[in-house]
Amino acid sequence: MSLRSFARFPAAQPIPSDLNDIVEGALAVFNGRLDGIEIHKDLALNLPPVNVDREQFKRVVVNLVDNAAEAMQNSHVRGLSILTAAHSPEMVELVVADTGCGVSPEDKEKLFLPYFSTKGRGTGLGLAIVNHILADHNAHIRVEDNLPSGARFVVELATLTPSDPEVHPAELHA
Repeated sequence: MSLRSFARFPAAQPIPSDLNDIVEGALAVFNGRLDGIEIHKDLALNLPPVNVDREQFKRVVVNLVDNAAEAMQNSHVRGLSILTAAHSPEMVELVVADTGCGVSPEDKEKLFLPYFSTKGRGTGLGLAIVNHILADHNAHIRVEDNLPSGARFVVELATLTPSDPEVHPAELHA
């Protein structure tokens, strides 16, 4: 995908969704491809629904997990943590953390820019696409150090609030 393609990137079609279902669907893409990586999944029960384009948000999770797996290629300890949590009734959080090489302070500032890559291969568009999708959803992402090693990508996303159109539980799993 080129930078020009961002202009043609499909507009988000948000619907009331269960973030945990989206995470599970994204992880299914990696079935058999994360061998040698210890996966720790901690998906909060009873997360409030979010209003997202499911396919686009699945792409966010796939990109973050793929980058995490790549960052751990040369690590002795290869651990991937995927967590969801509701820190308030208005906000949920998705965290993808790895035990890889981490991100330098200089690179943290450039990480979400198009064509920036620390890998020396690929397009450098993965995290730019993630950032674009999240911006379309009024969500935010930040990268932190994952101690003792690696990186933590934290996505904050607003939940559906009582003022939103009525949400029917059946719609969340459609």
